[in-house]
Formats: sequence, structure tokens, C-alpha cells
Amino acid sequence: MTGAFDSIFKNRHPELKKKADNWNLIYNSYIGGVAFKEAGYLIQYPKESNHSFKIRKTRAVYFNQVSPIVDMLSGLLFMNKPTRVTPKEQNYLLTDISGDKHIDEFMRIVAAHTFLFTCAILVDAPNYDIATAPTEKDRKEQNLHPYATLYLPFRIRDFNINPSDGELDWIVLDNSYYDHSDPFKNGETVTRYTLWTRTGHQDFERRGLDGIITSVTDKEIPHNIGYVPVRLASWRDDNNDFVSETICEDMAMVSKLIYNNLSYMDEMLAAGTFKMLAYPSKDGGIPDELKAGGVGNLGIIPYNIESSNPPSFIGASLGDIDPFIKAITFYMTEILKKVGLSTDEQKEFVKSGAAKKIDFQKMRALLISGALMMSKLEEWIFKTAALWEGRPITSDLKVEYTSAFSDEDLETEVTMLTSLLVLPIKSLQKNATKLIVKKVMGNYLEPDVLEEINKDIDANLNMGTMESKSSSKIDLKAEAKRIKDAGGSSDTNPEQNTDKTKQGVTK
Repeated sequence: MTGAFDSIFKNRHPELKKKADNWNLIYNSYIGGVAFKEAGYLIQYPKESNHSFKIRKTRAVYFNQVSPIVDMLSGLLFMNKPTRVTPKEQNYLLTDISGDKHIDEFMRIVAAHTFLFTCAILVDAPNYDIATAPTEKDRKEQNLHPYATLYLPFRIRDFNINPSDGELDWIVLDNSYYDHSDPFKNGETVTRYTLWTRTGHQDFERRGLDGIITSVTDKEIPHNIGYVPVRLASWRDDNNDFVSETICEDMAMVSKLIYNNLSYMDEMLAAGTFKMLAYPSKDGGIPDELKAGGVGNLGIIPYNIESSNPPSFIGASLGDIDPFIKAITFYMTEILKKVGLSTDEQKEFVKSGAAKKIDFQKMRALLISGALMMSKLEEWIFKTAALWEGRPITSDLKVEYTSAFSDEDLETEVTMLTSLLVLPIKSLQKNATKLIVKKVMGNYLEPDVLEEINKDIDANLNMGTMESKSSSKIDLKAEAKRIKDAGGSSDTNPEQNTDKTKQGVTK
């Protein structure tokens, strides 16, 4: 029998459903590590045995090309501290907007993920007993303020846009969790979907895979917002359907291609190192002494001794990996081009000033769209939080993220962020990291907090396996100025490295 709430669990918005696989690829490409390796992106090539494929999967390594680019671009929005004109009554949002996070910390996370794909931001208020917090003073003392929550697209189930005003009529969000509150019972997955409307919200729940879907509350819990307190956000929505068109789709697909080609190249290296010995045999057998001792770690294949072929070693030549290196370098360059970070890896020509300007225009266009989205989103968060508290919305509420990016600013920042950290020199990594922290966060952190962060940087980088023994002190400010004066070129730029397969993100 069909239950009254089955449609809440069954339906998924067609645009969300269509993009689900691509968004999973984007997210796994960004997270990297085990998440990418276990997602099944390594392709078994024709005639490869299951045993060989299994071995190749254990050797496959994913070099994350997506995360550095996304983190760098979203971080550039905070190159200068966002300017905020907000009511003093809402200062709690500046220091505790989501799970004790400072607003800049939370918005950095939002910036990175909305660059990747469409996300939802919910502004909610905690439930409380009016008897324990009857006044606003009581709510302040108990920290019962509105807060924001970020939902990745995998937790957005369904929604409807009203054609008359272009706003959400309703949206269903996934708040599922694993319940193991009782140590004497087996844990179970609880699927909980929350329906938010313009007038309130209602939770629906199912325990186990085949459990009955029930409403957690008897009826909708009302709110006084006047609209759905959920915002769908992304850096780019070309057709205004609330679902993003992101360049990260292309970047993730190319990353998957690089992952597979690196595995093919690794297989060729292994085949070139551990060849097979073709050995002439009169009866199709192999001499016992050869089987016992072998030839190093190599396998042996017998062939008819009456043939005219001499004994030989069968396997790929190590020189055959050159096409793979060229292909992988080309793919890496294509990823950088998506965000205006293209460089002439092959040194076939010197990039002209006009060509560089076009690159920066592409990057600037991305950053401006991101800054505009972030400004509007943050203003909406303050507005919605005020409505939750029954406060009037002030007309002077204003949030503005950096959008005036000059070529000089971008070139200096990109060069510093992408060149200094990739070098295996601990002292340089430490000082570069400290400089970046000061550059990005120094505007709103107290000096003693910055000093504590610098101590953590020293402690964590000292734990690395490649601890530098160099005692030289590097003036990173002077290095940044030298890079800037040289027009972005640097003797330490990794693009000058002849081993292109080991490069990270370059300018």
C-alpha cells in the first residue's frame, strides 16, 4: 500500500538527478585520496585480466589537480577582507554563524563548494522551550540564535520554483543520520527528509531500508520568514534554473583522464622493468634449474626450439612512456586554461602581453561572478536571520566582496600561491605558509592569534618526512616583490622544471 508521504522519499528533481554522477566526480576529484580511488574511475582496458586490473588498481595514484585551483580561486575572494555594514544586534553571526565558525571561515567553505557545484544554504533557528528562554536576553545568554547550514547537492532532494516571482515554493533537504544512541542495540540508518515551505517546515523519517515513512511532527511547524529560508547558490547559473553550469565538470573529467593515463604509464614502467624471457624449448618445458633460479624476478615463456628466433626479453621499452608524459602535460595545461591559468609548457613561444591579459580576463570574470554571488548570499543570510528574530531589516545592510582585481594583483597572488608551496624545501614552505596566512587572514585576526597559528605551522611542517636541514632564512616579502618586478617569472617557478609530470598548479 502506498503511504501518504512516499512521494517525499521517491521524488528527485530531474536536473539534480541528471547531474548527480558529474557532481560525484567533481566532489571526489576535489577531495582526492581514498574517496577518488574507491569511486571506480580507473577503467579496465580491453583484454586486461581481472587479476591484472586488480593489481593495477592497487598501484594507481591520483594527483589532485582540482583542489589547488578551487582553493586558490575561492581564496582570492578573501584577498582583501569583505566589507560589512551590519546591525550590531547581529554581531553573533560574525563570530558564530555555523557550529562555532567565524563568518569568514564559514563563507570560505561556501565559496569553495559553490564554485564546484550548486549548494543550498539554510538559515534556521534552534528550537527552545519558551519557559527556559522567555526573553531575548535569555536567548542571548543561552546562545539560541539563528544559524546557517551548508548543504551539498547530494543532500538536496527536490524543489519547486514559483514562475510568478522566481523564488522557491518549497524544497526537500536530506538530514539523514546514523543512530547508535543505545550501546546495547544495533545502530541503524535513519533517513530523514525535511520539507521547507514559505510558511514552515516538516520532518519525515524512515528507519531502515524498508521501514514505514512517518511524519516526525503531527503537522508543519510554522515560521514567520515569509519565504523559504533556503537559498540555492553557485558561482555560475547561465540559464537561471537554480542549477549551476560549472567549469569543474570539465576539470574533473580531465583529471579522470590523467588518472587513467598515469596508471597506463605506470603499467608500462612496470612492464619495461620486469620483462618476460622468451626461452627456446625442445619439448615445451623449461629446465628445472632455470625454473628454480629464474632470471631475477622475470617470468619465462617457452617457445619451439626449432624456430629461428633467438632467446629474447619481451616487454615495453622505457622510452615508450614519452608519449604518455606529453599527453599528461597537455591535459594538465588544459585544466589550467579553464580558469585562465594557461602557461606555455612547451616553451614554443613567448606569451604576449595581450595573451596574458586574455587569461586574466577569464580569471577575473570568474572571480567577479563569485564575489557578486557571495555578497548577495551573505546579505540574504543577515536578512533571514533578522526575520527569524522578528527584527526589522535595516536599509543600510551591505556586504561587499573583493571584485576589483587588477592584473598585477592576480599575477602576484597566483605566483605566490602556486609557486612557493610546491617546492620540497621546508623552510620555504613554512615562511610561504605564514605569509599567506598573514595576507589572507591578517585583517581580522589578533596578533597573538597569528603568533599561535605560526607556531602550529612550525610544529606541523616539522613533522614531515622531508625535514629540511637548511638554516637559511628567506625573506618572502622580498621574494614576492622580486617576482612582481620580474613580471611573474621566477627561477623557482616549477614550470621551468624539466620533469613536467611532477608539477603542481602553475601560473
